[in-house]
Amino acid sequence: MASGPLDGLRVLDLTAVVAGPFCTMLLGDLGADVIKIEPPEGDSTRRFGRPQKNGVTASFLAFNRNKRSIVVDLKKPDGPTLVLTLAAKADALVENNRPGVTDRLGIGYADIRRVNPKIVYCSICGFGPKGWRADHPAYDPVIQAFSGMAAIQGGSQRPTAIKMALADKLSGMTAALSVVSALLMARNRGVGQFIRVPMLEATMAFVCNDTMAGYTFVPEDEFKGQAPRTQSLDPFKTSDGWISLAPFTDAQYERLCAAAGHPEWWNCALGRAERLRSIIKGLAEVLRQETSARWLARLEEADIPCGPVHDYETLFSDDEIVANESFSLYEYPGVGTVRTVNPGARLNETPMRLRRLPPKLGEHTDEVLLEAGFERSRIEELRRDRVIN
Repeated sequence: MASGPLDGLRVLDLTAVVAGPFCTMLLGDLGADVIKIEPPEGDSTRRFGRPQKNGVTASFLAFNRNKRSIVVDLKKPDGPTLVLTLAAKADALVENNRPGVTDRLGIGYADIRRVNPKIVYCSICGFGPKGWRADHPAYDPVIQAFSGMAAIQGGSQRPTAIKMALADKLSGMTAALSVVSALLMARNRGVGQFIRVPMLEATMAFVCNDTMAGYTFVPEDEFKGQAPRTQSLDPFKTSDGWISLAPFTDAQYERLCAAAGHPEWWNCALGRAERLRSIIKGLAEVLRQETSARWLARLEEADIPCGPVHDYETLFSDDEIVANESFSLYEYPGVGTVRTVNPGARLNETPMRLRRLPPKLGEHTDEVLLEAGFERSRIEELRRDRVIN
């Protein structure tokens, strides 16, 4: 099978937990040679979180495919020097330490740029470079709350966090896009650059576009009350479960009313906004009277955007998911069969795919250092000094 579009590019991965590893996994899915540089104890997700099987966590497997792992103790004098040596031949470096940590270790952007002016150096952090929180740590729940996401989900009276590391993953995707863009410029112009991806700004860039509609026009006092209260309809209860509907155009709403057995709903004399509210209220009652399967068949026949509401007990067996092979199974040493979700884009010439299993801790230390030109005697010396595993 063809290589990925980033084949031939090398990325040093000094990240942990979710945002950084998700970024570098995406780069690996695209074909980059991602070298995960871990401390002696490994990425914290190797040790924490449930479920675990034979000492392997689901959380580590979820964000670390398509990588090679080496162990470098950056607290040892030779640790940062080793990273500089690897960086001299790398195309990009991604880290998500607290701001200032890599500078103190001697592997900040200024240090790396001296050995490799073309490198793309991406730092994922919590907040922007100005303000008193610039150097503060941040985790997903803090960013969901700070960005307005929690208030959008639950309202100001009961802000609600989305039950996943959404801010982390949005930041990782933003970082991956930024790195790929900067790599293109480095190839075309021969110039690297520093990228800072604040989780707060990456999350707001995703959240605020449509949800701040009432605050788009300034001053906003006249307009903020006109914005829709919700940008998406919640699922509807049926007699045996739930379904989701997403009518948008007037034609879709008119067909929806007919499919629900109440064409008169569309022909009432109310204004459009009030009419739509009345239709939604009526649907909530009508849809409870029949099963999800019968409603979905009727709505699909009427060409209404709709679908089932899955959980993980039903998602994997859905005909659509099975037909498109949206998940893959692979065998992981010492663990057995593992399920993973496939990358979200389909490139017909250079596909994104599982090329390497998530690495064992330090699995590729010797391999990577030999490729970098280290003599075996030097590798053993570094191992005796506990700089590497």
